[in-house]
Amino acid sequence: MDPFEIQIPVEIVPGLLLGGLRKMQAILDWKPDVLVPLERVPGYIWKEGFRGEIVYYPIIDYGTLPDDVLERLVEDVVTRLQKGKRTAVFCVGGHGRTGYVAACVLYRLGIGNPIVFLREKYSVFAVESSEQELAVERFIEAEKQKRRPGVGQWQSRRERGSGNVHTESEGPSWRTGDREDRTLC
Repeated sequence: MDPFEIQIPVEIVPGLLLGGLRKMQAILDWKPDVLVPLERVPGYIWKEGFRGEIVYYPIIDYGTLPDDVLERLVEDVVTRLQKGKRTAVFCVGGHGRTGYVAACVLYRLGIGNPIVFLREKYSVFAVESSEQELAVERFIEAEKQKRRPGVGQWQSRRERGSGNVHTESEGPSWRTGDREDRTLC
């Protein structure tokens, strides 16, 4: 397969679908319980039978959310996934904003290097802008500040009460500079 061929939508981990509006029918065919549009959601979803929840967090193209809002979004998505809800996160193309949010969700779920993971398993275009990469780094650093005592172990706010502990890999190695220079790390 050509690494630059776009294969979306993709169920990147069980229950979490990533995609773009251009493939909205495929997203709806997956039968999500929750839609997380980062741009907009088309009104025809109701005619297609969607009756689930819409969790709307608009983000401008190539942009990011304020850190506190991103934290809420990640918590909202992770909570729904933990409840077994099939959750679809998408923007227009399914790369930048979708990748940025997915990277943070995946880190919270225990994926140590989420941008590399996304670029290998989803799309080489995941997390398109330097601003998005920096925001993912800030999110990861904030997560590390929540660590419990112990080397390489951390817990999210929700997990602190459940005893679930994740092991973290080394820090980010995905920094690529400009989007046009994008290569797999």
